[in-house]
Amino acid sequence: MLKFSSFSCILLLLSCTISARQENLLNKQLSKYIKAHNEKNALEYAGLTHPLVVKYYSSLGNSSFITHFSNQTGENNTFFYNPLFREMKSEGNWIERKYTVYKESGEEKNKNYEIYAVSSDGGENWFFLDEDDYFKQKIPLKRRLFSK
Repeated sequence: MLKFSSFSCILLLLSCTISARQENLLNKQLSKYIKAHNEKNALEYAGLTHPLVVKYYSSLGNSSFITHFSNQTGENNTFFYNPLFREMKSEGNWIERKYTVYKESGEEKNKNYEIYAVSSDGGENWFFLDEDDYFKQKIPLKRRLFSK
């Protein structure tokens, strides 16, 4: 019985991990995502954002799409700094990672804000959502493993 319990724990741990190569890929993509956001590079930012988020803002029209992906909300620009890994959850090939970043704008300094990395193919490809989009029910994500 002890062997089975130890084996079960190892399987549980392995099911919640990704390889070093996948980790490296995720870290590079996260850095690109934050850089594109901070530099207002709308095309790259949209390309790294989960496709369902892009589809949602596209459906609202050009002005909503441009406002969202060029990082300009009214007069305030927002910037993300210092991403810190918080938690990972998975169901089969669906993996989600939660990161906390500092969010700064003209109104707020060092506000903790969440960014979610999502992979639907076991960690081979990653797309990102900020906390507002992750919890927006109008964006039909296949799964949401984290709750508010």
